[in-house]
Amino acid sequence: MKKITVIVIAVFMMGMMTYPVKAATIGYVDVQKVFTDYEKTKKAQEDMKKKEQVITDEITKKQQQVDKERSNGMSDKELRNLVSKLEKEMEPKKTAIVESKKKMTQEIQDDIIKATEAIAKKMGIEIVLDKHIFITGGIDLTDKVIELLNKK
Repeated sequence: MKKITVIVIAVFMMGMMTYPVKAATIGYVDVQKVFTDYEKTKKAQEDMKKKEQVITDEITKKQQQVDKERSNGMSDKELRNLVSKLEKEMEPKKTAIVESKKKMTQEIQDDIIKATEAIAKKMGIEIVLDKHIFITGGIDLTDKVIELLNKK
């Protein structure tokens, strides 16, 4: 039984040696640079700043309203109720901003992944890593990914 096992293992090993082992082609992408240089990111950030400014302006107006009521002699209890009411009015708007940021970020990440996969496939690269975990070697795909993304 031992001889049969040894023979089977030996035949298996010889079979493996007859096929050349191909090393995987590795590439890397500076994801942070791609994210920053992607035109869609820049536009999304501008849009987000505008939305945030609208919220900030609204909060300022509500604070002025509270200050006005305080100077008109509104009681502390009434002021707390007013502040609570105004905060409840603002909560859905703040939540909408957070959700919008999440959605925007996810869309951009998906675009980056798709573009990276397309460039890797085109160049015959099997593995793509983030530049920040890569020490040496590999092919830098960063500029090609940015170029593909900004063509859209």
